[in-house]
Amino acid sequence: MVLEELRHKFVTCKSYEPIEENELMDFARQLYLREELSIGQFRTVIKELERIGAVPPKTLEEIS
Repeated sequence: MVLEELRHKFVTCKSYEPIEENELMDFARQLYLREELSIGQFRTVIKELERIGAVPPKTLEEIS
């Protein structure tokens, strides 16, 4: 799945355009956890999202 396919699936499921890349990153994680994305597809999408500015959420250790 390429980024545009992910964006299209997001809009289809959520009925709105993602405001920022982080929303797409969260959505990709959800798809991966529901086994709708393979590990290879997930890694590719995450790398592309990080390249354009998405950042993963902070862990509890990073916040403390």
